[in-house]
Amino acid sequence: MNNHLLTNKQKNGLKSGSLMATVLATLLFTLPLSLTSYAASAVENPVDDKAGKHAQSHIDSHGDTHSDPLSIINTNEHSDEHGDEHGEEGHIEMSAEMMNSVDITTQQASAGEIKQRLTLYGTSTTEPSGVSYVRARFPGMITKLSVNVGDKVKKGQLIAEIESNNSLTRYSIYAAISGIITQRYVNPGELADEQVLVTIEDHQKLWLELQVFATQKPKVTIGQAVTISMDQQFTDSTITQLLPSTKASPFSIARVPLDNTQGNWSVGNLLSGSVVINNKSVPLIIDNRAIQVMEGKEVIFVKNEHGFAVREVKLGLSDGQYSQVLAGLNQGEVYSVKNSYLLKAELEKSSAEHHH
Repeated sequence: MNNHLLTNKQKNGLKSGSLMATVLATLLFTLPLSLTSYAASAVENPVDDKAGKHAQSHIDSHGDTHSDPLSIINTNEHSDEHGDEHGEEGHIEMSAEMMNSVDITTQQASAGEIKQRLTLYGTSTTEPSGVSYVRARFPGMITKLSVNVGDKVKKGQLIAEIESNNSLTRYSIYAAISGIITQRYVNPGELADEQVLVTIEDHQKLWLELQVFATQKPKVTIGQAVTISMDQQFTDSTITQLLPSTKASPFSIARVPLDNTQGNWSVGNLLSGSVVINNKSVPLIIDNRAIQVMEGKEVIFVKNEHGFAVREVKLGLSDGQYSQVLAGLNQGEVYSVKNSYLLKAELEKSSAEHHH
């Protein structure tokens, strides 16, 4: 009955209020659901989907960018799409012109000998026949002395003139050998008797006298090859004489001819002699200058069409100059020798740049 008492205006107001309440309730219920749905959608479908796919593709194409460069030696895996200048990991591109400019030399791997050596030490001295002590034939006054210390003279060259005490005539003295004036004992105006006037030494042919102690003596014989060295100078010769020890010395002497026509050696130099006491033939050897160490592994650089590839090798016997190759290199392959450390430095530099 009360409803019938409500006016039309009041009825319309109630309807409007009821509708407003319904709208508010709907908004409050659906807003959280919409926000939740949006958040879930963002997780399942990232906003920058293309960027994500590109990043994943970039990682997959590179693999592990921090892998050890030596772990892929001798593989044919190519560099990434960015064009590493080395083409392959462990490969260095180098032209013949570049090799010449940095003085990198090569050798062909072949069979050879590993030489067991014994190192002896000694000093260089003159050949006994290469020393001339110039004296006057007859006593008299020295009227002329034409040479001084350090002068080079030829055999038959005038050295001095003497006026004989007995005949009062002058006679000449000539050089008996070619060489250098190493001592001068007199001057013009002095009397020449039996003393030495000057000393001439020929240093083109020297001898190296190596000391051989009692424990070494059974290993040393005449005819053995010797590599003579001092600092960065080397020459080869042969033991030609063995002199026994004396009471004054606890060692014997192995005498080795030393060619000095180029003037590289001096009398009194302390030299070492590497004596070959045993030879062993092996199927494959390399020059020790070629061997480099990377990440604790012994490697060499093998020549190919475009440059060099780093190669790990397994080595056997070594004599200090050459080493036996057990694995990692084949006969006939060409490898770098002189200045191979430059290839190592370039490879390490490239690996560091690639990782960063």
